[in-house]
Amino acid sequence: MRFCCLASGSEGNCTLIESSEQGETLRILVDCGLSFSLLKRKLLNRGILPEEIHGVFITHEHSDHCKGIVPLVKFLEVPVFMTYGTYLANKEMRKNLKPIFLSPHKKVLFKGLGINPFPVPHDAREAVALTVESNSFKIGILTDVGVITKTIRDELEDVDALILEFNYDDDLLSRSKYPEGLKKRITSMYGHLSNSSAIGFTKDFLQRERKVLVAAHLSNSNNSRNYVAALLNKLCHEKKTESFIADQDNGTPWINLG
Repeated sequence: MRFCCLASGSEGNCTLIESSEQGETLRILVDCGLSFSLLKRKLLNRGILPEEIHGVFITHEHSDHCKGIVPLVKFLEVPVFMTYGTYLANKEMRKNLKPIFLSPHKKVLFKGLGINPFPVPHDAREAVALTVESNSFKIGILTDVGVITKTIRDELEDVDALILEFNYDDDLLSRSKYPEGLKKRITSMYGHLSNSSAIGFTKDFLQRERKVLVAAHLSNSNNSRNYVAALLNKLCHEKKTESFIADQDNGTPWINLG
C-alpha cells in the first residue's frame, strides 16, 4: 500500500491512495480540489493516468476539496462518494453528479478497501474525515477540523499512517492582516487545527508505533514549513516514525507502507 498528497493547502487538496493485493491494483482519490488539467499533470508526474482512478471520496463541500470533481466525472465515469449534506451544500455537484452517499460511522467496502467516514467539527454541512484500510495497512486523513474530539481519537487509534492538518501558527495568525472575523473563524472549534493543537495530538498519537505522519493543509500566510519541520523532527525521530510535510505545489512523494 502506498499514498501521496498531490496537493495540500487552501488552493486545493487531493490525496492518492493505491493498494495492490492479490494481483489487483486499486487507486482512489480523497478529495479533488484541483482543476482537471492540474490533476492530470500531477497524476502523470507520479506515473498514473486519470483512467486508472477507480473512485473518489469527498470530505466536504468547500471548493479547495471538491472543485475538480465535476470536470473529472465529465471526463471519466468514476464513482464519487460523499455525505448527503456535502451534496446538498454544493450547487454544482447537485446539478452534475449522482454520488453514492456516505453515512458517518458506517464503513463502506469499495473493491477490497474499507473506507470509514467519521464526523469532524468544521464549518461545512456534513464534513467527515476518513480512514482507508487494506488487508495490511490503515491510513487516516484528518484535515479541516477545529478541535480533536473523542470520536477522532477513537477512529485514528489503530492507523499506521496519518495525514494531519497543521494549518496555522498561533502567533503568525494573531499578527496577520486577516480580518478579525476570519481569524475567529479559523481558530474556532469549527475552523482549522493549529500547530500547537496538532502537535499536542501527535504526542499522544505517537505513543503507539506508527509508520508515517504527514503534516498537511499548511497555511501559506499564517504558517511556516520550518516551524512545522522543527516540531516534527525531534518528536518523530524519537518514535522512529517517518515524517513528511505536504505543500500546495508539490504535495508529497509516493510514501510506501509496505
